[in-house]
Formats: sequence, C-alpha cells, structure tokens
Amino acid sequence: MVACNELTAALRAACPLPLAEEWDNVGFLLGRTEKDVRRVMTCLTVTTETAAEAVDEEADLIISHHPFPFRAEKRWTSETPTGSILLSLVQGDVAVFSPHTAHDSAFWGVNRQLADLFGLADVKPLSEGNLTASPSMIQGIAPGKAHILKGEVGLPLGSGRIGTLPAAMPLGAFLREVSEKLRQPTVPYVGDPDRVLTRLAIGCGAADDFIADAARVGADALLLGEARFHGALLAQEYGMALVLPGHYATERFAMETLAGRLATLFPALTVWASRRECDPLCFRTGTSAVPAEGDTKTPL
Repeated sequence: MVACNELTAALRAACPLPLAEEWDNVGFLLGRTEKDVRRVMTCLTVTTETAAEAVDEEADLIISHHPFPFRAEKRWTSETPTGSILLSLVQGDVAVFSPHTAHDSAFWGVNRQLADLFGLADVKPLSEGNLTASPSMIQGIAPGKAHILKGEVGLPLGSGRIGTLPAAMPLGAFLREVSEKLRQPTVPYVGDPDRVLTRLAIGCGAADDFIADAARVGADALLLGEARFHGALLAQEYGMALVLPGHYATERFAMETLAGRLATLFPALTVWASRRECDPLCFRTGTSAVPAEGDTKTPL
C-alpha cells in the first residue's frame, strides 16, 4: 500500500498545479486524503462507465485527466448523471485526483509527449509561464530520464509546444503519420495538403485558443485535438494549417503512459488505464461506421 498523500505529492511534483490554466479545477477533488491506496486507475474522463469500472475493480483512486465534475454543479442527486457518478464513487470509497491542464503543460506532460511522438527538436512552450523545470519535475514520474537533466533544468515551462519536425514534409504526408501514430481513421485538417511543414505547434485537446500564439511564433501547422469553426477560419486567415485528430486521441494515450510510470515508481500499487473508456465519437468511412479505436485506416 501507498499513502494517498505520498502518491498525490508525486503527481504534484511532476505536474505542478500552478501550471494549470486559471479557469481550471485541478488537484485532489474527491475522497479521503488520509487513506491508503492499493489500486489506482487512470482515465481521460470520469464517466458512468469509468466510474463503474473503478468501483467494480475496487480502485482506491482514480487519476482522471479531466476534472470531475468538469463544470460546477448545484445539485448532487441520483437524478442527474454527474450526481449518480458522484454517489457511486463515494459509496465505493473511490477518490479522484485530476491534473488536467497542469499535466498538459508539465515537463513530461501531454504536449511534450506529443512533441516526442512526432520527433520534434528544439521544443519550447508556445506561451511561457512563471515556472521553470526542476529536477523533481523531470525525474518524478518519468524514471530513467535523468540523462536529460543537465540540459533541461531551469528552462521555462508553459502552455502548448512548438518545435521543428525531423524532416520537412507535405501536410498530406504528415496527416498520414498522425493517422497512424494516433490510431485515427480520419484526421480533419485545414490547409493545402501540398504545403511543406517544418515548424509544428502542438496543443492537446480543445486548444484553438493557441492559434494566434502558434502563428506568432511562426508555426507552419498546429496539431490540436479539436477546433471550433471560427478557430478554423482564423487559422486559415493566418495561413497556418490545422491538424485535428480528436480530443480523445491527443490526450488518452498520456493516461496510459502515466499508468505505466506510476506502476514503475510505486511497485506496491496495482495501476491500470481504464479498459472500458473509449472515444464517444465514431468515424464513417465509405458506407460503414468505424469505431474510433478500430484498426481501419482512411486513405488521406
């Protein structure tokens, strides 16, 4: 067993809560902080399905990327989905910790992992914050990464990421790479498929607020989970491509990574990424509906 406070302290060291956006609700959100923890489940979002899995599997703690609840509620009753979920977690003594945008912007956070996935070099935040990288942030939940300490300690942290692709490539070729690496059958985009990309900006999830920042630092394209219609138009006005593989695809993988890192750091724990969670969006290719996590790929 591991003390809950010890586990959440490690999460706070790796994902400092001051990195979170001002509007966000992060940290220990539900449960007894003094409890001992044996079983931990990570997930992207606390839903009816993931909450039921946590209760059925006797999880002591859920580490959910998105806060629960995501928005403030005035009533907590069994007559609402959020109320029903809350009551089931309380009855099962399941606690909830949510790092959300602190995890997005952390040194080894979601945006950095996406940058590494696509081999970006000279990676920097799109928008710098007030924190700099410390040894505890770098080593905390990323065992085996100490070799980069010397060059990274003291560098600024912040929202989003910008870096250089390992080789210049047309947008169309990059779309195929995104489809393969993020396991998405279709990848909506804005821009000319023949445009050559060199500088790529990244913002996981719903990050079209980063469009102006990405244009300001000279990004050829911005990869993000999703964008609103007027965000897509704004990118078009800036002459910058958008790559939109989906909110789930740009964040869920990081909760699987987090489960593995916590299992290594705390071998006394049983840690797993939710096995019932899936993307609520499905994709249609031709005349047949294809689940978002399916193996079918759409030619781009």
